[in-house]
Amino acid sequence: MTKTESYLEFLTAEGYRPALDDDKDITFKHERISFILFPNEKDETFFRLMIPFFWELETPEETERATNVMMKLNADYKAAKFYIMQNDVCVAAEAFYSKPDDAKPLIGRYIDLLSSAMREFRQTMRDEAPPAPPLAQA
Repeated sequence: MTKTESYLEFLTAEGYRPALDDDKDITFKHERISFILFPNEKDETFFRLMIPFFWELETPEETERATNVMMKLNADYKAAKFYIMQNDVCVAAEAFYSKPDDAKPLIGRYIDLLSSAMREFRQTMRDEAPPAPPLAQA
């Protein structure tokens, strides 16, 4: 059985509805949050689970604020790694395991970790957002 097949079977047994995307990565949702599990068949020991593209960066100032928040959260959260891809913020957990099956008991913990890290990023960005300009009066 391939890593992909094994993870698909595991996620289905855990009550998720996993699917393969065009790149043969596994997508699924947990509490309305989209996740991607990268099976990486070429590296038997590598594991990566990601919440992709959850905060679009619209200005250079917002990108600078986001970078500062990401650096703080990267230091605060065990195993969570924030980064920017295509002007969007992503967060992932990455690890090496002796066998792919060794990651399975921790997938629930990774899901909780990434969900919590994403929520904290969003809340911090909202709390630190510059005030909106006043509305023009007629």
